[in-house]
Amino acid sequence: MSPLKRNRKKLVVLVFLGFLVYSLSFLERKDQRLSARTRPTKKDVSENSTIDMVNDYYPFVDFKLTTPRISPTVGATKNVFMIALVMSGADGNKFRKRREAIRQTWGNQSTCEQRKASQDERLKHLRWLLVFVVGKAVTGTNDDILNIAEARQHNDMLIGNITDNYINLILKVYMSLLWASKFDVKYTLKADDDVYVRIPRVLEYLVNAKFPRPFYGGLVCPRNKAKVARRIGVKWTISYKYYGETHFPDFNRGPFYILSSDLFDKLFNYVSVRKPFHLEDVYVALAMHDSNIKATNIDSFQLSQVMHSYVLEENIQRCEMLSWIGFGHLMGQRAIKKLHLLLQSHVCKKITLDIDYHRCNKTG
Repeated sequence: MSPLKRNRKKLVVLVFLGFLVYSLSFLERKDQRLSARTRPTKKDVSENSTIDMVNDYYPFVDFKLTTPRISPTVGATKNVFMIALVMSGADGNKFRKRREAIRQTWGNQSTCEQRKASQDERLKHLRWLLVFVVGKAVTGTNDDILNIAEARQHNDMLIGNITDNYINLILKVYMSLLWASKFDVKYTLKADDDVYVRIPRVLEYLVNAKFPRPFYGGLVCPRNKAKVARRIGVKWTISYKYYGETHFPDFNRGPFYILSSDLFDKLFNYVSVRKPFHLEDVYVALAMHDSNIKATNIDSFQLSQVMHSYVLEENIQRCEMLSWIGFGHLMGQRAIKKLHLLLQSHVCKKITLDIDYHRCNKTG
């Protein structure tokens, strides 16, 4: 018998064993690939295993009611009708340029529109102030030094011992309202630094509304469009521990809203009722809602994600400009300055506007 025939059985066994080992190895590698596709990533594990959306406060706000460490010197404090509290950022030149653009435009009390208001018997005695509200910049920069120098130069900034980020916006709002409460002020306008507000027209609105009090007014987001975000990582997400319902009540959108000063105490006391969270416009709305204060819609406040390009490309119509009193948002310094030039070119002319029908009528 040949050696091949004598070892045939052994050869078959060896081939079979080799095939079996290869098959098991192949299946193991396949299983590893499938597991890698389905197992949570480190990000998933850290997000989903450490955050309990029901029982944890997410995102956590370390709320402390604080006064600003730097604030402007204001004379004749008993004669301030309205204070515009403009939320701005502490980090980088972008925010300093925005603040400078506002000082030169809608925050300037020497504009053509403001001069006209000073000749109006209804408006000329309604004094207003504008202050910028910032916190502390990130470490490792000289932004805090630059911001302090800016505050001393312009005397129009509140700077708090608050880390300046989106989570802490609610702290900045409360800090500025606490500062404003020292004055015999009738109204505050909360605004962001990426909007344009025609303050003389805001005063005119309040006069025509016969100085409403209590008053919580702005551009209302209705309840049916105010669904609560719950997905971890989304900017507007909050946990159930902050708020358990599926929708928020009607709220005035954050870029600009007006509060009468008789509502300050309700806001300050509300922090003992519900823990403050980072969505400041919603939190203010909840305080108002739970105090039976209705959100009033101001039609002439306008918001658009493309307002910046709408203005720069001069697609905005004259009647829109003259009938709107608040323009937002996401507007940089170029758009703010451009809108100001367009507005002043019309406001300084003898043009009147029929608000009811949004018609511009040139009278001379």
